[in-house]
Amino acid sequence: MAVSICLNLSSCKKFLDEKPDQQLATIETTDDMQALLDNYNKVNFNDIGVANSCVDDFYLTNEVFNARTEQDKNLYLWKNENAFAPLAPQWAASYDVIFICNSVLDAIAEKGSRIVPATNLRYIAAQSRFHRSLAFLNVLGIWAKAYDASSATTDLGIPLRLDADFNKVSVRASLAESYNQVLNDLKSAIVDLPGKDVSVIRPNKAAVYGLLSRTYLQMRDYTQAGIYADSALQIQKTLMDFNTLTAASTFPIAQQNAEVIFDSRAVATGIGSQARALISPELYNLYAANDLRKTVFFRSSGTTLLFKGYYAGAPSLFNGIATDELLLSRAECFARAKHLTEALADLNLLLVNRYRKGTFIPYSALSQTALLALIKLERRKELVFRTLRWADIKRWNLEGDGIVLSRTVNGIQTTLQPNSLQYALPIPEDVIARTGMPQNPK
Repeated sequence: MAVSICLNLSSCKKFLDEKPDQQLATIETTDDMQALLDNYNKVNFNDIGVANSCVDDFYLTNEVFNARTEQDKNLYLWKNENAFAPLAPQWAASYDVIFICNSVLDAIAEKGSRIVPATNLRYIAAQSRFHRSLAFLNVLGIWAKAYDASSATTDLGIPLRLDADFNKVSVRASLAESYNQVLNDLKSAIVDLPGKDVSVIRPNKAAVYGLLSRTYLQMRDYTQAGIYADSALQIQKTLMDFNTLTAASTFPIAQQNAEVIFDSRAVATGIGSQARALISPELYNLYAANDLRKTVFFRSSGTTLLFKGYYAGAPSLFNGIATDELLLSRAECFARAKHLTEALADLNLLLVNRYRKGTFIPYSALSQTALLALIKLERRKELVFRTLRWADIKRWNLEGDGIVLSRTVNGIQTTLQPNSLQYALPIPEDVIARTGMPQNPK
Protein backbone atom coordinates (compact mmCIF):
# COMPACT_ATOMS: atom_id res chain seq x y z
CA MET A 1 0.00 0.00 0.00
CA ALA A 2 1.27 3.47 -0.79
CA VAL A 3 2.73 5.38 2.13
CA SER A 4 0.29 8.29 1.94
CA ILE A 5 -2.91 6.53 2.92
CA CYS A 6 -4.71 9.44 4.53
CA LEU A 7 -7.88 7.42 4.02
CA ASN A 8 -10.24 10.36 4.17
CA LEU A 9 -8.32 13.28 2.70
CA SER A 10 -11.19 15.71 3.06
CA SER A 11 -11.48 14.93 6.78
CA CYS A 12 -7.73 15.22 7.22
CA LYS A 13 -7.61 18.62 5.46
CA LYS A 14 -10.66 19.85 7.35
CA PHE A 15 -8.86 19.34 10.65
CA LEU A 16 -5.42 20.55 9.66
CA ASP A 17 -6.74 23.76 8.13
CA GLU A 18 -8.43 24.82 11.37
CA LYS A 19 -6.88 26.99 14.05
CA PRO A 20 -5.81 25.07 17.19
CA ASP A 21 -8.76 26.26 19.28
CA GLN A 22 -11.17 25.03 16.60
CA GLN A 23 -9.55 21.71 15.80
CA LEU A 24 -11.17 19.56 18.46
CA ALA A 25 -14.62 20.71 17.37
CA THR A 26 -14.00 19.49 13.82
CA ILE A 27 -13.54 15.85 14.87
CA GLU A 28 -16.96 14.36 14.31
CA THR A 29 -16.43 10.73 13.31
CA THR A 30 -13.98 7.88 13.56
CA ASP A 31 -13.14 8.57 9.92
CA ASP A 32 -11.97 12.06 10.97
CA MET A 33 -9.75 10.51 13.63
CA GLN A 34 -8.30 7.85 11.38
CA ALA A 35 -7.64 10.40 8.65
CA LEU A 36 -5.55 12.45 11.07
CA LEU A 37 -3.51 9.45 12.17
CA ASP A 38 -3.04 8.28 8.57
CA ASN A 39 -1.52 11.61 7.52
CA TYR A 40 1.84 9.99 6.85
CA ASN A 41 3.76 13.14 5.98
CA LYS A 42 2.81 14.65 9.33
CA VAL A 43 2.37 11.85 11.85
CA ASN A 44 4.98 9.40 10.58
CA PHE A 45 7.57 12.11 9.98
CA ASN A 46 7.77 12.43 13.74
CA ASP A 47 11.30 13.70 14.23
CA ILE A 48 13.98 15.94 12.76
CA GLY A 49 17.20 13.96 12.49
CA VAL A 50 19.04 15.82 15.26
CA ALA A 51 20.37 12.65 16.85
CA ASN A 52 21.72 11.59 13.47
CA SER A 53 23.60 14.88 13.16
CA CYS A 54 25.53 14.37 16.39
CA VAL A 55 27.17 10.99 15.81
CA ASP A 56 30.54 9.90 14.46
CA ASP A 57 29.42 8.19 11.27
CA PHE A 58 29.89 11.25 9.05
CA TYR A 59 31.80 14.50 8.72
CA LEU A 60 31.47 17.87 6.98
CA THR A 61 34.12 19.40 4.79
CA ASN A 62 35.50 22.73 5.97
CA GLU A 63 33.77 24.42 3.04
CA VAL A 64 30.36 23.00 3.92
CA PHE A 65 30.80 23.74 7.62
CA ASN A 66 31.85 27.34 7.00
CA ALA A 67 28.76 27.94 4.85
CA ARG A 68 26.27 26.68 7.44
CA THR A 69 24.26 28.73 9.93
CA GLU A 70 25.51 29.38 13.44
CA GLN A 71 22.93 26.91 14.75
CA ASP A 72 24.12 24.16 12.40
CA LYS A 73 27.73 24.78 13.38
CA ASN A 74 26.92 24.62 17.07
CA LEU A 75 24.96 21.41 16.62
CA TYR A 76 27.79 19.81 14.65
CA LEU A 77 30.32 20.67 17.37
CA TRP A 78 28.03 19.77 20.28
CA LYS A 79 27.92 23.33 21.58
CA ASN A 80 25.54 23.64 24.51
CA GLU A 81 23.93 26.89 23.40
CA ASN A 82 22.15 28.37 20.39
CA ALA A 83 22.01 25.08 18.52
CA PHE A 84 18.45 25.65 17.26
CA ALA A 85 16.89 28.56 15.42
CA PRO A 86 13.75 30.30 16.75
CA LEU A 87 10.57 28.27 16.23
CA ALA A 88 12.87 25.28 15.88
CA PRO A 89 11.30 22.64 13.63
CA GLN A 90 13.49 20.09 15.41
CA TRP A 91 11.39 20.48 18.55
CA ALA A 92 8.08 21.22 16.86
CA ALA A 93 8.13 18.12 14.64
CA SER A 94 7.63 15.81 17.60
CA TYR A 95 5.26 18.03 19.56
CA ASP A 96 3.06 18.58 16.49
CA VAL A 97 2.57 14.82 16.37
CA ILE A 98 1.86 14.77 20.09
CA PHE A 99 -0.74 17.52 19.64
CA ILE A 100 -2.54 15.57 16.90
CA CYS A 101 -2.59 12.42 19.07
CA ASN A 102 -3.86 14.38 22.06
CA SER A 103 -6.59 15.98 19.94
CA VAL A 104 -7.81 12.53 18.93
CA LEU A 105 -7.64 11.20 22.49
CA ASP A 106 -9.46 14.27 23.83
CA ALA A 107 -12.19 13.85 21.24
CA ILE A 108 -12.62 10.21 22.26
CA ALA A 109 -12.84 11.19 25.93
CA GLU A 110 -15.21 14.12 25.40
CA LYS A 111 -17.36 12.90 22.51
CA GLY A 112 -16.92 9.14 22.56
CA SER A 113 -20.56 8.39 23.27
CA ARG A 114 -21.65 10.56 20.32
CA ILE A 115 -18.99 9.61 17.75
CA VAL A 116 -20.06 7.07 15.15
CA PRO A 117 -19.23 4.39 14.51
CA ALA A 118 -17.99 3.63 18.03
CA THR A 119 -16.55 0.21 17.26
CA ASN A 120 -13.13 1.52 16.25
CA LEU A 121 -12.57 3.97 19.11
CA ARG A 122 -10.28 1.71 21.14
CA TYR A 123 -8.25 0.87 18.03
CA ILE A 124 -7.87 4.57 17.21
CA ALA A 125 -6.93 5.42 20.78
CA ALA A 126 -4.25 2.73 20.71
CA GLN A 127 -2.76 4.15 17.52
CA SER A 128 -2.71 7.62 19.09
CA ARG A 129 -0.88 6.38 22.18
CA PHE A 130 1.70 4.59 20.05
CA HIS A 131 2.45 7.66 17.93
CA ARG A 132 2.61 9.86 21.04
CA SER A 133 4.99 7.48 22.78
CA LEU A 134 7.33 7.38 19.79
CA ALA A 135 7.40 11.16 19.63
CA PHE A 136 8.11 11.40 23.37
CA LEU A 137 10.91 8.85 23.05
CA ASN A 138 12.48 10.79 20.17
CA VAL A 139 12.50 13.95 22.30
CA LEU A 140 13.98 12.07 25.25
CA GLY A 141 16.81 10.72 23.12
CA ILE A 142 17.85 14.23 22.07
CA TRP A 143 17.00 16.64 24.89
CA ALA A 144 17.46 14.50 28.02
CA LYS A 145 20.47 12.80 29.54
CA ALA A 146 20.97 9.06 29.44
CA TYR A 147 18.68 7.11 31.75
CA ASP A 148 20.27 6.19 35.07
CA ALA A 149 17.88 4.45 37.46
CA SER A 150 19.76 5.81 40.47
CA SER A 151 19.00 9.45 39.56
CA ALA A 152 16.06 9.26 37.13
CA THR A 153 13.50 10.51 39.66
CA THR A 154 15.38 13.82 39.98
CA ASP A 155 16.96 14.14 36.52
CA LEU A 156 15.21 16.50 34.13
CA GLY A 157 12.92 14.82 31.64
CA ILE A 158 10.71 16.44 29.01
CA PRO A 159 7.36 18.24 28.85
CA LEU A 160 4.63 15.61 28.85
CA ARG A 161 1.78 17.18 26.92
CA LEU A 162 -1.12 14.80 27.58
CA ASP A 163 -4.02 16.85 26.24
CA ALA A 164 -4.59 19.28 23.37
CA ASP A 165 -5.04 22.42 25.49
CA PHE A 166 -2.32 24.59 23.96
CA ASN A 167 -2.93 27.30 26.60
CA LYS A 168 -1.30 25.17 29.28
CA VAL A 169 2.30 26.11 30.00
CA SER A 170 4.77 23.30 29.45
CA VAL A 171 6.73 22.02 32.43
CA ARG A 172 9.45 19.39 32.51
CA ALA A 173 8.65 16.07 34.14
CA SER A 174 11.39 13.99 35.72
CA LEU A 175 13.28 11.54 33.54
CA ALA A 176 11.61 8.64 35.33
CA GLU A 177 8.14 10.12 34.79
CA SER A 178 8.94 10.74 31.14
CA TYR A 179 10.04 7.19 30.41
CA ASN A 180 7.15 5.78 32.44
CA GLN A 181 4.73 7.75 30.27
CA VAL A 182 6.23 6.17 27.15
CA LEU A 183 5.94 2.71 28.69
CA ASN A 184 2.39 3.28 29.92
CA ASP A 185 1.22 4.53 26.53
CA LEU A 186 2.70 1.55 24.76
CA LYS A 187 1.46 -1.07 27.21
CA SER A 188 -2.06 0.34 27.09
CA ALA A 189 -1.98 0.22 23.28
CA ILE A 190 -1.02 -3.45 22.89
CA VAL A 191 -4.39 -5.05 23.50
CA ASP A 192 -6.28 -2.97 20.94
CA LEU A 193 -3.88 -3.24 18.01
CA PRO A 194 -3.80 -6.12 15.50
CA GLY A 195 -0.82 -8.39 14.96
CA LYS A 196 -0.50 -6.84 11.50
CA ASP A 197 -2.41 -3.93 9.96
CA VAL A 198 -3.44 -2.86 6.47
CA SER A 199 -0.23 -0.85 6.13
CA VAL A 200 3.06 -0.51 8.00
CA ILE A 201 2.38 3.20 8.43
CA ARG A 202 -0.10 2.11 11.10
CA PRO A 203 1.22 0.60 14.33
CA ASN A 204 0.55 -3.03 15.14
CA LYS A 205 1.38 -5.32 18.05
CA ALA A 206 4.84 -6.13 16.71
CA ALA A 207 5.58 -2.40 16.41
CA VAL A 208 4.50 -1.81 20.01
CA TYR A 209 6.69 -4.67 21.23
CA GLY A 210 9.56 -3.31 19.17
CA LEU A 211 9.21 0.19 20.56
CA LEU A 212 8.96 -1.18 24.09
CA SER A 213 12.22 -3.01 23.46
CA ARG A 214 13.88 0.18 22.19
CA THR A 215 12.61 2.11 25.22
CA TYR A 216 13.82 -0.45 27.74
CA LEU A 217 17.15 -0.63 25.93
CA GLN A 218 17.57 3.13 26.42
CA MET A 219 16.68 2.60 30.09
CA ARG A 220 19.32 -0.14 30.28
CA ASP A 221 16.72 -2.66 31.46
CA TYR A 222 18.11 -5.44 29.33
CA THR A 223 15.80 -8.14 30.65
CA GLN A 224 12.66 -6.32 29.54
CA ALA A 225 14.28 -5.09 26.33
CA GLY A 226 15.09 -8.69 25.39
CA ILE A 227 11.62 -9.96 26.25
CA TYR A 228 9.89 -7.38 24.09
CA ALA A 229 12.32 -7.76 21.19
CA ASP A 230 11.55 -11.46 21.26
CA SER A 231 7.79 -10.79 21.36
CA ALA A 232 8.09 -8.63 18.25
CA LEU A 233 10.23 -11.17 16.43
CA GLN A 234 7.71 -13.92 17.19
CA ILE A 235 5.28 -11.96 15.01
CA GLN A 236 7.66 -10.61 12.36
CA LYS A 237 11.15 -12.01 11.83
CA THR A 238 11.78 -11.69 8.08
CA LEU A 239 15.23 -10.52 6.98
CA MET A 240 16.26 -9.33 3.55
CA ASP A 241 19.05 -11.30 1.90
CA PHE A 242 21.34 -8.58 0.61
CA ASN A 243 22.47 -10.97 -2.13
CA THR A 244 19.11 -10.34 -3.79
CA LEU A 245 19.54 -6.55 -3.88
CA THR A 246 21.00 -4.58 -6.76
CA ALA A 247 23.88 -2.91 -4.99
CA ALA A 248 24.62 -0.60 -7.94
CA SER A 249 21.18 1.02 -7.69
CA THR A 250 20.94 4.61 -6.52
CA PHE A 251 18.96 3.41 -3.50
CA PRO A 252 19.10 -0.39 -3.30
CA ILE A 253 16.77 -0.86 -0.32
CA ALA A 254 13.06 -0.38 -0.99
CA GLN A 255 10.75 1.56 1.26
CA GLN A 256 8.47 -0.59 3.39
CA ASN A 257 10.64 -3.60 2.61
CA ALA A 258 10.23 -7.04 4.18
CA GLU A 259 12.05 -6.03 7.37
CA VAL A 260 9.90 -2.98 8.13
CA ILE A 261 7.42 -3.51 10.94
CA PHE A 262 6.49 0.15 11.33
CA ASP A 263 7.48 2.86 8.87
CA SER A 264 8.38 6.29 10.20
CA ARG A 265 10.95 8.87 9.22
CA ALA A 266 13.13 11.68 10.49
CA VAL A 267 13.87 14.68 8.28
CA ALA A 268 17.58 15.37 7.90
CA THR A 269 18.95 18.54 9.45
CA GLY A 270 20.88 21.08 7.39
CA ILE A 271 24.10 19.21 8.16
CA GLY A 272 22.65 15.74 7.78
CA SER A 273 21.61 15.69 4.14
CA GLN A 274 23.01 13.01 1.86
CA ALA A 275 25.18 15.43 -0.12
CA ARG A 276 26.72 17.16 2.92
CA ALA A 277 27.12 14.30 5.42
CA LEU A 278 30.16 12.46 4.05
CA ILE A 279 30.75 8.99 5.43
CA SER A 280 33.59 8.60 7.89
CA PRO A 281 36.41 6.46 6.45
CA GLU A 282 36.72 4.91 9.91
CA LEU A 283 33.16 3.60 9.65
CA TYR A 284 33.55 2.42 6.06
CA ASN A 285 36.71 0.48 6.90
CA LEU A 286 34.86 -1.55 9.52
CA TYR A 287 33.18 -3.59 6.77
CA ALA A 288 34.90 -6.71 5.44
CA ALA A 289 35.46 -7.13 1.71
CA ASN A 290 32.64 -9.68 1.40
CA ASP A 291 30.22 -7.66 3.52
CA LEU A 292 27.56 -6.56 1.03
CA ARG A 293 26.65 -3.57 3.17
CA LYS A 294 29.85 -1.99 1.89
CA THR A 295 28.25 -1.57 -1.53
CA VAL A 296 24.56 -1.55 -0.59
CA PHE A 297 25.01 1.22 1.99
CA PHE A 298 27.68 3.39 0.38
CA ARG A 299 28.77 4.84 -2.94
CA SER A 300 31.78 6.85 -4.01
CA SER A 301 31.51 10.52 -4.90
CA GLY A 302 34.92 11.57 -6.14
CA THR A 303 37.27 10.87 -3.26
CA THR A 304 34.48 10.80 -0.68
CA LEU A 305 31.70 8.41 0.30
CA LEU A 306 27.94 9.01 0.47
CA PHE A 307 25.30 6.94 2.23
CA LYS A 308 22.57 5.31 0.13
CA GLY A 309 21.34 2.49 2.35
CA TYR A 310 18.20 4.26 3.56
CA TYR A 311 15.29 1.97 4.41
CA ALA A 312 13.17 4.28 2.28
CA GLY A 313 14.08 3.87 -1.36
CA ALA A 314 15.17 7.52 -1.20
CA PRO A 315 17.42 9.80 0.88
CA SER A 316 15.02 9.82 3.84
CA LEU A 317 16.05 8.85 7.37
CA PHE A 318 14.20 5.76 8.55
CA ASN A 319 13.56 5.73 12.31
CA GLY A 320 10.82 3.13 12.39
CA ILE A 321 10.85 -0.42 13.72
CA ALA A 322 12.51 -3.17 11.69
CA THR A 323 13.58 -6.74 12.29
CA ASP A 324 17.33 -6.09 11.93
CA GLU A 325 17.28 -3.66 14.86
CA LEU A 326 15.25 -6.06 16.99
CA LEU A 327 17.52 -8.99 16.19
CA LEU A 328 20.54 -6.98 17.32
CA SER A 329 18.70 -5.79 20.42
CA ARG A 330 17.76 -9.33 21.37
CA ALA A 331 21.31 -10.49 20.71
CA GLU A 332 22.73 -7.80 22.99
CA CYS A 333 20.27 -8.70 25.73
CA PHE A 334 21.06 -12.41 25.36
CA ALA A 335 24.78 -11.65 25.62
CA ARG A 336 24.33 -9.52 28.73
CA ALA A 337 22.33 -12.35 30.32
CA LYS A 338 25.16 -14.81 29.43
CA HIS A 339 22.94 -16.68 26.98
CA LEU A 340 25.81 -16.76 24.52
CA THR A 341 24.52 -19.53 22.23
CA GLU A 342 21.30 -17.62 21.62
CA ALA A 343 23.14 -14.35 21.11
CA LEU A 344 25.45 -15.94 18.57
CA ALA A 345 22.50 -17.45 16.72
CA ASP A 346 20.85 -14.04 16.33
CA LEU A 347 24.07 -12.36 15.23
CA ASN A 348 24.96 -15.07 12.74
CA LEU A 349 21.42 -15.05 11.31
CA LEU A 350 21.74 -11.36 10.54
CA LEU A 351 25.23 -11.55 9.08
CA VAL A 352 24.67 -14.54 6.81
CA ASN A 353 22.05 -12.34 5.11
CA ARG A 354 24.49 -9.45 4.80
CA TYR A 355 27.58 -11.21 3.38
CA ARG A 356 28.22 -12.43 -0.13
CA LYS A 357 26.69 -15.88 -0.43
CA GLY A 358 29.03 -18.64 0.70
CA THR A 359 31.62 -16.33 2.29
CA PHE A 360 30.37 -15.77 5.83
CA ILE A 361 31.91 -17.98 8.49
CA PRO A 362 29.61 -18.06 11.54
CA TYR A 363 31.05 -16.83 14.81
CA SER A 364 31.42 -19.37 17.59
CA ALA A 365 33.00 -19.91 20.99
CA LEU A 366 33.33 -16.24 21.91
CA SER A 367 33.60 -15.00 25.47
CA GLN A 368 30.81 -12.83 26.82
CA THR A 369 33.05 -9.75 26.62
CA ALA A 370 34.12 -10.45 23.04
CA LEU A 371 30.61 -11.28 21.90
CA LEU A 372 29.09 -8.16 23.45
CA ALA A 373 31.76 -6.01 21.80
CA LEU A 374 31.04 -7.66 18.44
CA ILE A 375 27.29 -7.14 18.76
CA LYS A 376 27.83 -3.45 19.54
CA LEU A 377 30.09 -3.15 16.50
CA GLU A 378 27.54 -4.83 14.24
CA ARG A 379 24.80 -2.64 15.66
CA ARG A 380 26.76 0.41 14.55
CA LYS A 381 27.45 -1.09 11.10
CA GLU A 382 23.86 -2.21 10.51
CA LEU A 383 21.89 0.77 11.81
CA VAL A 384 23.71 3.57 10.00
CA PHE A 385 21.67 6.78 9.71
CA ARG A 386 18.75 5.25 11.61
CA THR A 387 18.91 7.92 14.41
CA LEU A 388 19.73 5.24 17.01
CA ARG A 389 23.48 5.55 17.54
CA TRP A 390 23.28 8.72 19.66
CA ALA A 391 21.12 6.93 22.25
CA ASP A 392 23.34 3.84 22.01
CA ILE A 393 26.47 5.86 22.75
CA LYS A 394 24.76 7.54 25.70
CA ARG A 395 23.76 4.28 27.34
CA TRP A 396 26.99 2.45 26.51
CA ASN A 397 29.02 5.24 28.07
CA LEU A 398 26.99 4.86 31.27
CA GLU A 399 28.01 1.20 31.11
CA GLY A 400 31.65 2.33 31.03
CA ASP A 401 32.51 2.03 27.33
CA GLY A 402 34.31 5.37 27.29
CA ILE A 403 33.36 6.37 23.73
CA VAL A 404 34.91 9.74 22.86
CA LEU A 405 33.52 11.56 19.84
CA SER A 406 35.78 13.87 17.87
CA ARG A 407 35.40 16.31 14.98
CA THR A 408 38.04 18.45 13.31
CA VAL A 409 37.05 21.65 11.52
CA ASN A 410 39.45 24.19 10.05
CA GLY A 411 42.31 22.42 11.78
CA ILE A 412 40.73 22.60 15.24
CA GLN A 413 39.67 19.40 16.99
CA THR A 414 36.57 19.31 19.19
CA THR A 415 35.80 16.30 21.38
CA LEU A 416 32.76 15.11 23.27
CA GLN A 417 33.74 13.21 26.39
CA PRO A 418 31.77 10.25 27.78
CA ASN A 419 28.75 11.22 29.89
CA SER A 420 29.21 14.91 29.13
CA LEU A 421 26.30 17.20 29.94
CA GLN A 422 26.32 18.04 26.24
CA TYR A 423 24.70 14.68 25.49
CA ALA A 424 21.45 16.39 26.51
CA LEU A 425 21.23 19.01 23.79
CA PRO A 426 20.01 22.50 24.69
CA ILE A 427 16.27 22.97 24.38
CA PRO A 428 15.53 25.69 21.80
CA GLU A 429 15.93 29.07 23.48
CA ASP A 430 12.55 30.37 22.37
CA VAL A 431 10.86 27.38 24.03
CA ILE A 432 12.68 28.19 27.29
CA ALA A 433 11.71 31.87 26.99
CA ARG A 434 8.01 31.13 26.39
CA THR A 435 7.59 28.51 29.09
CA GLY A 436 10.13 29.36 31.77
CA MET A 437 11.06 25.70 32.03
CA PRO A 438 14.66 24.97 33.11
CA GLN A 439 17.31 24.61 30.40
CA ASN A 440 19.56 21.57 30.37
CA PRO A 441 22.65 22.10 32.54
CA LYS A 442 25.80 23.15 30.70
